[in-house]
Amino acid sequence: MIINGSPTDEFSMENGVRQGDPVSPFLFIIVMEGLNMAMKTTVDKGVFYGIKFPNSNICLSHLFYAIDALFIEEWSRRNIANLTRILRCFYVASGLKVNFSKSKVFGVGASTSEVSNWASPLCCGPSSLPFTYLGILVGENMNLKNAWRPIIEKFHSKFFV
Repeated sequence: MIINGSPTDEFSMENGVRQGDPVSPFLFIIVMEGLNMAMKTTVDKGVFYGIKFPNSNICLSHLFYAIDALFIEEWSRRNIANLTRILRCFYVASGLKVNFSKSKVFGVGASTSEVSNWASPLCCGPSSLPFTYLGILVGENMNLKNAWRPIIEKFHSKFFV
């Protein structure tokens, strides 16, 4: 497009998609699919090691739910360093940055000091099981009656007022 004899951009770029824009959830899903494929590729190429299920070819390395991501991995410095690199590349490619100050590292069967050591390269806080996610305890032994008590109480408070 030419205005007053000088070439200009056809479209001017501004601040991007505004919060509340009806297109933004779709754009987010498309971008997260990129992270999903990046994680699958790194697992296939042996760059990142997820958890392998015995007697099967299934390897679990990540789960996404809404805007949350859960990375499941073998407990090694190499995996932590590679996850940091993967997330940095994701940020450079997409512009979506992980808020590490809100992120946590959990270690199953690991001491608190060991979890703290593993969390520091990611600049995350260490945490332990069980923890609450969306109002539900995660990591609790659900075979025990007491583990179900908060769920039952929440159900009663919502439906039997």
